Amino acid sequence: MTANWHFKAHSPGSTIREPIAGAFFASDAVSEPGAALVREGIQNSLDAALAGGRILVRISLFGEKDAPDWPEINPYFAGAKDHYNADDNGLRRENIPNENTPRTLLIFEDFGTTGLQGDPETPYPPRERRENNFFHFFRAEGLTDKDPGKRGSWGLGKDTFFRASKVNTVFGLTVRDDDRRRLLMGKTVLKSHYVDDDYFQDGYFGIKADSSDMVTPVEDSAAIDQFCQAFRLERGNDTGLSVVVPWLDPEITETAVIQAVFKNYFYAILSGDLEVMVETAGVKEWLDKDNFLAEARRFADRHGVLPIIELADWAVKGISDADRHRLNMPATRRGWAWERELFGDDLLKVLSGKLRDRERFALRVPVTVRKREGARLESYFDVYIQSEDSNERTHPMFIRDGILISAVNAPPMRGIRALVIVNHPPLSEFLRKAENPSHTVWQGQQVKADYTSGVGDLAFVVNSVRRICDLASAADKEEDKKLLADIFPMPGRGRRGGGPPQPQLRYFVIDQVAGGFSVTPGSTPVEAGDRAEIRVAYDVRRGSALNRYRTTDFRLGEELVRYQAEGAEIEEVSDNRMVVRITNPQFRIAVTGFDENRQIYVKVDRTEVADADTSD
Repeated sequence: MTANWHFKAHSPGSTIREPIAGAFFASDAVSEPGAALVREGIQNSLDAALAGGRILVRISLFGEKDAPDWPEINPYFAGAKDHYNADDNGLRRENIPNENTPRTLLIFEDFGTTGLQGDPETPYPPRERRENNFFHFFRAEGLTDKDPGKRGSWGLGKDTFFRASKVNTVFGLTVRDDDRRRLLMGKTVLKSHYVDDDYFQDGYFGIKADSSDMVTPVEDSAAIDQFCQAFRLERGNDTGLSVVVPWLDPEITETAVIQAVFKNYFYAILSGDLEVMVETAGVKEWLDKDNFLAEARRFADRHGVLPIIELADWAVKGISDADRHRLNMPATRRGWAWERELFGDDLLKVLSGKLRDRERFALRVPVTVRKREGARLESYFDVYIQSEDSNERTHPMFIRDGILISAVNAPPMRGIRALVIVNHPPLSEFLRKAENPSHTVWQGQQVKADYTSGVGDLAFVVNSVRRICDLASAADKEEDKKLLADIFPMPGRGRRGGGPPQPQLRYFVIDQVAGGFSVTPGSTPVEAGDRAEIRVAYDVRRGSALNRYRTTDFRLGEELVRYQAEGAEIEEVSDNRMVVRITNPQFRIAVTGFDENRQIYVKVDRTEVADADTSD
């Protein structure tokens, strides 16, 4: 049978759906389509890596002058032309291709991967949870079958390829590691539309038997070889996936692609897990662990990521386990909290000296990951910090399993470059569950159901760089006070009188509300960027309420305790303590869910951050 395009007509009475209207047809669906394509494509390539090997990704852009000839590629679109030209199908009229349209193409090929495995002829996802990447790439929308430890998912990642084509069309050729089959298939995503008197939506390029509505992939070797020649593929019989994006969005340029590689995959390349080749007009830019730093320095002004790449290079190649400082394990039966006890005074002094002397340092932070069901698992993450003589404010960068989580809401710091690296499986799984579908942010609500104190533990990771630097800087200030104590004794000692008492500063007002308390501004202003440390306990008749707190009373990280924060962001939550960053001087924090038959004792302390960011 000859391969062709097949569009299935809607059955009478079936639901008309437009699930991809926002994803593919909105002009602002992807603000940086080049970056999104590179990010999602390589992410899934890394996820499909063969055990023990490295991955090569080839990204080729063909412009009008070096694109394939029209007679070579016309047969692969002839069967779709009536649908491309249909009214109200979501395509712009000027983008509909013909022999006079510039034949721009993008080719994305990965090597050293498993290819799209799974039954290519199954019409439905399996009842049992097992991978079928072929099904999810071609036949599913918004679904994934990846395990929690995986990096990416073809459930959503493929959308960036369709969005990159002005006709929402993609071809995929895969060679699979498990059975060595070569499979070719295409898909066009359109809005529901009429052709003559029939009503259609999506179309598939492949083989269709007369007795079936199912389109299956092409396996004829000669037909696949001809396709590879027409579209300049280098696949051959090597395992992996080749994606052809015809009539490329003009926003996806060589510069955009290379910049996305530098920005998103510097760590994977420096670690030796990934190599990337970007090809255009016969010029190849090859990036690997040996030349990546030099290439970054050559393009530093263009991409603006050189300082963090240099720090990552040091993290990968320039430090041994013996040089990496290890913190103490936080308490294993409660949420993680940044406390001096994690360091010890000697280490804090060392770190404060490194910050003061503009030296790099590395920390391993052990944690205990606590699922609501299952055993507690020891894990860790690594933090790399470079202090700089600079007034520039930068956010820490977070990398999970080689992927840059690019929009984590961590506080920026002046004169600090930092990397937080998570590779160990228990913590990596925890953070992956917190990610949004595009793997750009971590969201605490997504781990509340599966993990004990998940929201607070996530904040512990997100705010790690700020809290490490704050604790080290505080230790440095304490040391300075002790050094000067003999020269400048404490005021009021050795003399009477001492002058009139200074007025007491009142930064916070604590009020009772139903089932809890609220914290609002006091008579002394609190600036954006300052932090409020809130500690809570049930009141007692004798002794300190805070010292007599027991975890059996309540835990702030539990679901029964609820928070509302206006003009403030909750950074840490553990047992009876929470740390809140003030973002607006007119803030209000409310905490409820306590036993209404018992009195609550609340203590709030202010921590001033002199260089706090006020641009929220």
